[in-house]
Amino acid sequence: MIKTVLRRSLLSGAAALFLQGFSVAALSQSVDCEANTSIHCGSAPSAVFDANGRLWTAFVQSEQVFVSYSDDQGTSYSEPVAVNPIPEDAEHNGENRPKIIVDQDGTIYISWTLKTSPRFTGEIRFSRSTDGGKSFEAPRTINDDNLFAGHRFETLYQNQAGHLYLTWIDKRDLEAHLADDREYAGAAVYYAVSKDQGKTFSDNYRVADHSCECCRIAIAPRGPENIAILWRQIFGETTRDHAIAVLTPNGATLETHRASYDEWQIDACPHHGPTMVQSSLSGDYHMSWFTNGDLHQGIYYGKFSFDSQQPDQVYRVDGSPGAGHPYLGEFNDTLHLIWKGFDGEQSTVQLIRSFDDGASWTDPTVLATTTQGSDHPLVVTHDDGLYLSWHSDEYGYVFQKFTDRSESLSSD
Repeated sequence: MIKTVLRRSLLSGAAALFLQGFSVAALSQSVDCEANTSIHCGSAPSAVFDANGRLWTAFVQSEQVFVSYSDDQGTSYSEPVAVNPIPEDAEHNGENRPKIIVDQDGTIYISWTLKTSPRFTGEIRFSRSTDGGKSFEAPRTINDDNLFAGHRFETLYQNQAGHLYLTWIDKRDLEAHLADDREYAGAAVYYAVSKDQGKTFSDNYRVADHSCECCRIAIAPRGPENIAILWRQIFGETTRDHAIAVLTPNGATLETHRASYDEWQIDACPHHGPTMVQSSLSGDYHMSWFTNGDLHQGIYYGKFSFDSQQPDQVYRVDGSPGAGHPYLGEFNDTLHLIWKGFDGEQSTVQLIRSFDDGASWTDPTVLATTTQGSDHPLVVTHDDGLYLSWHSDEYGYVFQKFTDRSESLSSD
């Protein structure tokens, strides 16, 4: 069950509150989170704009995945609609949250991970709405092995051709090796594809063995049909750096390369997945990640080219303790990188920009601070700019445009 706060002062469409110049909205009265379903009271929200500029969000509350929309860019929200009418233990943490996509026809796609036991087992779940979010189809399980095993940390992506890709971390091969008394490090990366707007999905395709067990997967386009994915991979016995590969809608993996060289020796999962966007200038792939390796420690940026098959322009973003969970976005040929830091007393959401395709970066700007618990910060892209999507115990859900601002939001 998620943690609920009996009464909480939340961000919504009442009087404006200005904190160091960054405008947010604040409720003049508190909200009873035990009696109300709200994105402010839920956990691990995701957000996306549809073709008409409506903001759609998905979040978890009381073991249900809910969808709500906003027609005023996050000032107010519609009454949430349950995706799964029967409660189930939907994962809701920074690395493992429900995902939402709305296509050009208005079909809404939702994916999440169902936790099936405390032993890190799960199922990859999917549902869709074809009536504008009024109702959702009965949830389906996409992993096709019928095993009581780990299927977790899914990522949902739709490319230019309309193919719906669903990738995840899968432990079916670990279970098979254990049954035969064979060693197997980590898990594997699998995916499935729908070519008919989520009506059906392909068989499950294996991308790579020996992935890390609990880190999010990043996806970016690779032409109109294919995608590129970036994930934390086990190299050798205990080195947990990153790999990149190109996937096709027919189950073929075209290329697989090592994408980071940090030499992080750890026989455990860091719970720090990467982020990636394709450059509109070069076509290469901007990447950012966290590491505590022998060569690098902290948050790093790099650019990967499939031509050179090597990371380039590797840059240390933040090496301070507590820095983590970066997220990239690009708008008007400008690259933006946000991340979360913690100085022992407060968490901060920080931003840097690059105007030359990642070759150099601005000094950090603080977008938000809080002394209370908070989620990972995310970037949502729209035609008019980039938005911060962030949830905290202090503010509730914050959705704010930041591409045209240099001011900061502070909790004091």
